[in-house]
Amino acid sequence: MSSVLKPDALELLNKEIDESGVKNKYIANKIGVSEQYISLILSGKRKLTADKVIAISKALGIDYRIFLS
Repeated sequence: MSSVLKPDALELLNKEIDESGVKNKYIANKIGVSEQYISLILSGKRKLTADKVIAISKALGIDYRIFLS
């Protein structure tokens, strides 16, 4: 089964977050999860799913399609 996310989606997401200057706490509050959960996703300890990348993209105000295959 192939992923709908690009192989480097996590790297791209981390880059977008770094460039935006937004804190993990802000993202967590916007999408309704804990700050620790966001940290786990961004560090690769939890799987980045399409629904999470879409939610995080909306919180950042960016187009989620840049992360899709």
